[in-house]
Formats: sequence, structure tokens, C-alpha cells
Amino acid sequence: MVNSSLNKLGVLTSLFSFPFDFVLIPSKAIYIDAIVCIASRSGQITDHKKQTSDRSTSIIYLASDAYSRSPTSLIRLWDCQRYKTTHTDVHSHQAVTMAMFAVLLVAAFLGANAEKPISSPSYQRLVNFYKHLLPKSPVLLELWQEHLNNYTAMMEKRAVYRYPVPNFNCHTTTPWGGRDATSVHNLHPGDVKVVGAIGDSLTAGNGIDASNILGDLVEYRGLSWSIGGDGSLETGELTLPNILKKFDRNLYGYSLKTGGQSSANAMFNLADPGDTSYDMPGQARMLIDKMKADKNVDFLNDWKVITVFVGGNDLCDSCHDTAKYAASNYGANIRQALDLFHKELPRTFVNLATIFDIAPVAALSTGFFCSFVHALVCDCGDNRNNAGYLRDLAHAYQNELSTLVASGRYDTRDDFTVVLQPFFTNTEPPPKPGQPGDIDMTFFSPDCFHFSGKGHGAAALSLWNNMIEAVGHKQLEWHLDQPFLCPGSSKGQDHWFFATTNN
Repeated sequence: MVNSSLNKLGVLTSLFSFPFDFVLIPSKAIYIDAIVCIASRSGQITDHKKQTSDRSTSIIYLASDAYSRSPTSLIRLWDCQRYKTTHTDVHSHQAVTMAMFAVLLVAAFLGANAEKPISSPSYQRLVNFYKHLLPKSPVLLELWQEHLNNYTAMMEKRAVYRYPVPNFNCHTTTPWGGRDATSVHNLHPGDVKVVGAIGDSLTAGNGIDASNILGDLVEYRGLSWSIGGDGSLETGELTLPNILKKFDRNLYGYSLKTGGQSSANAMFNLADPGDTSYDMPGQARMLIDKMKADKNVDFLNDWKVITVFVGGNDLCDSCHDTAKYAASNYGANIRQALDLFHKELPRTFVNLATIFDIAPVAALSTGFFCSFVHALVCDCGDNRNNAGYLRDLAHAYQNELSTLVASGRYDTRDDFTVVLQPFFTNTEPPPKPGQPGDIDMTFFSPDCFHFSGKGHGAAALSLWNNMIEAVGHKQLEWHLDQPFLCPGSSKGQDHWFFATTNN
């Protein structure tokens, strides 16, 4: 039963652990009245003039318990005599607003069925909210529009939320000579014919250009940092494929525009929102089979670059199941996926990007909707008390990948390798220019969680530079405000090839 699987009380109470920074206006009083009526009938609220925020847990439980008994029981409670409140009772408004959203959320979480199973319970909650609850609630729609207007006003000075593309001239300073690489250790950017990627919503491109209530569920795959191919560097779309296209316009496999994992636009972008490390072997299998079946791919002879990045959903759900999301399991899941690539993919260079620490997500919880979405999609990260635990677990995930790559397990052939690209290792939300105490939210989509086009551009630049930087000299954070590196320009590198452990 959905109700029991969500652990309703634990999940719902965690949603309201953040402060509300707004006061309801009188036009929303009917919704407040209904909740106060529910609570007062149960004896939970006897004097609305008292600060009742500490009673929110009881109210939430009452709402969830009523729904679990009968979905119509909540509706029947709406015929209570209206309970008058005033817009000056701030504490009372905060408490009853929490309860109001509790009822709405219970209906969304327990009554809405997703179109497809999603591995991450946190991401499933986000989908239910955007698809089933938000479009049907006038109150939430009004609050969302207010949030979106503020977000748009903040962003309007930038062109479509893009990272400023540095000057790129590597294709002229280190041109491809037209010769075919004989080893993955002398792979020039111009040798690459096919690109692919596996991962979660950050590779699927969720919310990159979001501008409406469902925008953060739209998968803008063509703008994804590691696999998107919309536009070009000249038009402001900074992605790894658009960099590689400077060397060879016939590059193949990058995703375009929008669409899901199985859409035609996805091409070799097999990332799926909500997926965890447990889904990576399956995505790897799908990618291999798709490449083999595509007549545009010379499977045995084309050089391929595949980027693997996953772990955010593992971390976001880890506090609910520490055994399942232990670092050893994360490492084993990634190993299974890489083993498939190693066994079946010839002429392949795999980027293995490390996951970042999600604990700083709590600092992004500014304003109502940011806090609200974070509580849905990553309540483990939204709880500041988990910061130390999550930081240690993220580092343990990173160490699992580092140990796996350093083992030499994937360096047994001259035509295949896995290289750790660690630029996310120490990456944190960037500060506003000149305001180190404030986060630059232009790097994030309207849900204040996924990356905007600017965030994806920064990730693409950093991935490319990591690919050029010699092993042992790779930068461990975003390459913000830095130029493109060209092959041979990195410390410890004296050749024009992508850096590997053996060159």
C-alpha cells in the first residue's frame, strides 16, 4: 500500500521542518479555516492566538490518518463552521499553513499514482507534486507564480540562463591531423565519433529552461552538460558535444531538444530522472544495445566517449535506508555498469564524474517554494542536522570510485579506459559576485535544486578541462571564470590527447 511505503508521519513531518517566510492574505482564509476546523475538532488547537507551530506534527498526523481511513473523510470535514483568522496572527498563520499543505500533500502523495516506477522515493514525491497537486490547487498555483515571477526578475539580465562561453580555439591550436587513434591513450578530441551518457536528472537535463509549473519535470536533453547537442558554442550552448563538434561536425549520439529516455531526441542519452546507482547496470545495458543497433554507428571502429554521473538520488534517500545506500553498494553498482562497458564496448573512453556533497542544498532553501521542493526531492539534504553524515557519505562514494579506477580493472586493453573526472568533488553552490555570503541562484533552475543552463555550462567547461588535465593534476571543483584548456596545455601533459593514467 502506498500509504505504508511512504512512512507517512516521518516523511510528512520532515516536510515542515523549515521556516515559512510569508503571511497568508485574507483571500486564502477558507483553506486556513478548514484546517483549523479539522485540528480544533480533534482538540489539537484550542486557542488560535497562541503560537501553534509546535503542534504542526499533530495536525499533519491527523490529516494523514484521516486520508488513510477514507479519502472522502477530509472532504467531509470542510463543512465545519468557518474559523475566523486575521492576517496579523503571524504565528497562527504559519502553523495552520503547515497543516493546510499537509492535507494537500497527503492527497498528492497517497492518492496519486505515477506514470512509471521511479527508483528514488524523493523524486517520486516531486513528480507527484508537480503533476498531480500543483495544477489543481489555486493557492499553490498563486504561490508558485509569485515565486516564478521573483525568479524571472532576478534572471532577466541574463540571456536565457547561460554560462558565458570563453573563447575556444583548441581546434586550431591543437588540430586533428586526420589520423585515426591507435590507442585510447593517444585519443585526440577529433578522433571521437560517438558520445553517450548514463545517469539521473542532472544528465537528463531537468528544468534547465523551466518557465512554468511543469518546467522542472521537462527533460531538456539537448542542453545537458555532458551529452546535449542543441545549438553551438557560438550561440551560447556550452556542452561537451558542442565542444567536440568544433573538431568534427559529424559527431553522433548527442541528445537534442526535450524528451524522455525512450524518445527519439534522447539518442544515446540514457539518463533517467529519479534513477540511482542501482539503475546504472540497466542503463549501461540499454546504451550498449542501442549503439549496436544503430546503423549510423560503426560499432567496432568508431571511437566513443561515454560520461557516467550518478549518486544524487542515492544521497537524497540515504538517511531513510542507510544499508541500501551504503558506499560499498554504490561502488558495486557502478562497477557492474563499467564492467559491462569494458566487456562489450570497443574503442571507448569513459568519463566517470564524482558526485558532489549534497549537504549544501540546505543553504538553497530560501523562500517558500525552494524550501518546499527541497523537502520533497531531497529531505535528507534539506535537514541541516544531516550535513556531517551526508558529507562523509559523499566522500565515501567518491573514494569508492577513485579506488575502483585506480585498481587498473579497466586498463587491460589499449582501446578502453575509465578516467575519474573529479571536478565535482569539492564543488559547492557558487557565491554571488562580490557577495560571498549569498549563493548565486542563477546557476539553478526555478526549483533551486537542478542546474539551470548556466549551471550546465559550468559543468561542461569543467568536464572538458578535467579531460585535458593530467591524472594527478585535475582540479577538484568547478572551473568557474576559467578559460578552456587545450590538449597539451595542462601541467604534467606534453601531448595533444585526452589524459589517461597511461599517458
